[in-house]
Amino acid sequence: MSKFRFTSRTKARKRAADVVFEADQRGMGRNPEVLRDILRQRRAVTAAQTPLPEYSVRIVEGVADHLRRIDDLISARAKVAGLDRVAAVDLAVMRVAVWEMLENSEDVPAVIAIDEAISIVKSLSTESAPSFVNAVLDAIRKDIEAPAWSRRSSESGGASSSAGDGPIGEAVQDGAETPVATSAEEMSVEDLEELDELLGEY
Repeated sequence: MSKFRFTSRTKARKRAADVVFEADQRGMGRNPEVLRDILRQRRAVTAAQTPLPEYSVRIVEGVADHLRRIDDLISARAKVAGLDRVAAVDLAVMRVAVWEMLENSEDVPAVIAIDEAISIVKSLSTESAPSFVNAVLDAIRKDIEAPAWSRRSSESGGASSSAGDGPIGEAVQDGAETPVATSAEEMSVEDLEELDELLGEY
């Protein structure tokens, strides 16, 4: 497998996930104001502290703005009774990746957002976390890219759908299995080289 390079964007994602994780530990739940409060605290840095990168700030603000929608997507595909059943580190990293897929896809391709999330949880979470995060995020990617999702988002102006609406809700109601994204071991040499080139840009 090719060696992953931790770029400035990767570090920014990791810092953003750290803020989201802290908010979750402080009882954020579905209340984005907790996340916004922590972000304000983190931005009021002293000379001895390293300021948050601008991309970290953008991510955290985006997660706060779209928290309910992001959590509905994760909950539908993680197939757990509640998000409190998901490891807090994994949840924070997935929230970051889902925001990128939803709101920053023109800048960051979904495959990059997913690969970055997997790399981050490899360094922070349990041995089983990468495959879990991979499966959940790839299922969400397919939901977002589905024509039915695109039509619904256009008609509603991008408003959040409830867990029972849209392709996600339909898939869950139909009992569809959560698909697993292609692993790096299953990719060709050409695919890996192309992915390395993309990662160098992000």
